[in-house]
Amino acid sequence: MSSAKSLTGPDDEPIRFPDNLNSPLSIFAFDGAFKISRSLSPGAADALMQHAKDAVVRSAGKPYEYQRFKLLSVEDANSVAWKSPDKSGFYTFKDGTTVSFIADLIPEQKTLEILGSLRVRGDGEVPSMPGVCLPGLFIERDGPDALRNVGVTFRLREHPDVLIFFHDLKVLKDQPRLTSRQKNEFVWTSEFGVGKTVKLHGVFPWRTVKLDGREGVGSFATITRRDNSTDYGYLVTAQGDLDAAADTPDLLLYVERNASASQGKSPVTADELEKIGEEIAASIKRR
Repeated sequence: MSSAKSLTGPDDEPIRFPDNLNSPLSIFAFDGAFKISRSLSPGAADALMQHAKDAVVRSAGKPYEYQRFKLLSVEDANSVAWKSPDKSGFYTFKDGTTVSFIADLIPEQKTLEILGSLRVRGDGEVPSMPGVCLPGLFIERDGPDALRNVGVTFRLREHPDVLIFFHDLKVLKDQPRLTSRQKNEFVWTSEFGVGKTVKLHGVFPWRTVKLDGREGVGSFATITRRDNSTDYGYLVTAQGDLDAAADTPDLLLYVERNASASQGKSPVTADELEKIGEEIAASIKRR
């Protein structure tokens, strides 16, 4: 989840695992940017929201309109919502979870609707109603969303050297449309910066793999790190469809071995990592 520090200012590692290790690649965006933390006490959460209220009051004296904020009316005593000419957002504290939200250029009513539809979600809980799951949260929604960019990084308890990243990106009209293979190649060559060199396995390294029942492109690689150590990665990408009748996002699954994070256990082999990746890919489905 988001670090407590990231809720009050910049943090070089804003999303972390419970043991405070960095959670790379993760991003929580749904109609705006979310920060979600269980690290704040009720008193610290109250102080955060009071600071937000004070900042809104102080903004009234700012010289330019874009610098001025106003508070929005909310019924929940543990929440504060605000807007400026081009942004809106809120802070809320629910059942031990602190949430901040900020969005560009969406109506203030939509921000309030998101706040009202938000509830804390238990680990592993799969809600039965339509909506979007974020770590520790559920946003009930039965209609289309304007933006969805949700990527969550996992670690395996049995194999701490294995990192799993799953990404769901809503297809938008103005974003580049990469085919599954183009996206796969882009991730290996530049997007994630996984190492000094990446060598794909096989004479024909691109294979057909399904994510959510859709045909995607899979590949497996040996990664040479910048310190010349060797690791492995398994990647599957599936292209979304803007014109599909059902919501059909870009999907990405990346499973990586990082032997330096094995915590004294034997790192998984290349074959074991590939098998883990294949099993996870086969399990992914929209609920």
